[in-house]
Amino acid sequence: MDEWGRDPSVKAMRRVFNAMEKTLDDHLEQLDVSPFDYRIRGWLEQTLANYECVRGEAGRMGVRVDEKMAPKIYSRCLVKVIGLAGIEIPESLLAVDKDVERLISEVIK
Repeated sequence: MDEWGRDPSVKAMRRVFNAMEKTLDDHLEQLDVSPFDYRIRGWLEQTLANYECVRGEAGRMGVRVDEKMAPKIYSRCLVKVIGLAGIEIPESLLAVDKDVERLISEVIK
């Protein structure tokens, strides 16, 4: 293991990134969208921009975004972007906790 791999904050961020990747894979599978679909790159760019805005707003609001909340925020941002692209979103992907929805609604209108 490298030096960075021993750092608890690096370990935590790696877990967050892994959860975000799993979220993307799960959502694409549920939406029956190929991982090679040309639209994904644009969706991911917009999702990341929205995610970063939401994280910033969370900080301004004094909300701590931890390992459990970060993937939920990413998931909700991703679902919103894909939905705005005209893809029908099943109810199973719309469920989110109230804190995440409040943060998202402050940033993504």
